[in-house]
Amino acid sequence: MNREQLVKVIDFWLKSAESGRLFPRVLTEKIDIKNKEVVDIVGPRRSGKSSVLKLLVRKVKDSGRWLYVNFEDPFFVENNYPQVIEEIVETYTEYFGVAPKFLFFDEIQSIKNWETAVRKLRDDERFKIFITGSSSKLLSSELSTLLSGRHLSYQLLPLSFSEYLSFHNVEVSGKKDMVLKSGILSKHFREYLKLGGFPEAVLSGNLELLKQYYNDIVQKDIVARYDVRDKDVLEKMGVFLFSNSAKTLSVSALSRLYDLSRQTAANYGEYFKDAFLLFDLSQFSYSLKTTQKAFKKIYAVDTGMANAVSMSFSEDRGRMLENTVFLHLKRVGGELYYYKEKSAEVDFVVKRADGSFSLIQVCWGLADAKTKEREAASLAVAMKELRVAEAMILTFDESGELELPEGKIQILPAYAFIHSLI
Repeated sequence: MNREQLVKVIDFWLKSAESGRLFPRVLTEKIDIKNKEVVDIVGPRRSGKSSVLKLLVRKVKDSGRWLYVNFEDPFFVENNYPQVIEEIVETYTEYFGVAPKFLFFDEIQSIKNWETAVRKLRDDERFKIFITGSSSKLLSSELSTLLSGRHLSYQLLPLSFSEYLSFHNVEVSGKKDMVLKSGILSKHFREYLKLGGFPEAVLSGNLELLKQYYNDIVQKDIVARYDVRDKDVLEKMGVFLFSNSAKTLSVSALSRLYDLSRQTAANYGEYFKDAFLLFDLSQFSYSLKTTQKAFKKIYAVDTGMANAVSMSFSEDRGRMLENTVFLHLKRVGGELYYYKEKSAEVDFVVKRADGSFSLIQVCWGLADAKTKEREAASLAVAMKELRVAEAMILTFDESGELELPEGKIQILPAYAFIHSLI
């Protein structure tokens, strides 16, 4: 390895971490920088993981004992082995004249067998380590085993609506602003549904950029990582999955549609989930067997990306709204399902820690009497079975209340509900 070249690489990324304007992200307030465990931050490429690391750097900057490196630097194409991580720390100490305490390693999965080096540094107990990656495997039990269970995982998705408003310098504080600024909030929320939350796309308003992001993720995090031979079929499946966001899909259907073995179709679906392009949602049932056998609903990581990849997705405003609500419930965390019982369907069942439930239906608008009746009837069935006294219908911009024998249904603009959660 060329030690002088490594010094230049380190110097470049140190300056990168200190320069440029950074927008605040909610996640940085949730991360405990004093805890001794390894912190891993995972999410799709371009969702802002590097910015979050740099925001954390600025929290410890005054100590002068921090090191930041992005492993997607071309230097690591040829110098790709686990020991290079230790060599970076040694080189920084020798050439920059200070022993680092805080280590920030960006896109760590670029280095082969990186876990062994990180575990060794962690066991040394001199360092607080932060890592980011673009694979959901960094959240898995596999990583817990490799790091002896000693790590704290955080997931970063594209911007929430609250963060989107912050990027546009729109402040909302309390219920009063929700009323007085409803017009501007509705306008921004419509744009948010169209553009999604990838930071650069939000700032530029460029949907084509999202198509480029999608292609980049498919190539780097799926095709290259899993050595996919039939790239054409994989790409067609990706467009199909994005086009059918907020719908139930089965592996068998994908297998038949693309003339693949059931295992290959299942693998391709897992690849999209591992790269954080898609999430799935299980059906609620008190029977684990029923939950496991039922079809899953799929959701895109970002409505803007789904709009860019599949023009047909943007034509269904209701599904676009439902996808957005799903992503915000995902950010909040907890057990999340959909409900289906004969003719009754409810978009989201949230199971709380105490075993109680929240029921949320999503619908663009309720002006049509039949639509209102259908959505309320489905909620009534679920409310009765799950013993829920109050449920919710989220719309684009309508509000109100319904009284049923089973309980009360509150109708809210989705942006008001979403903003209250984050």
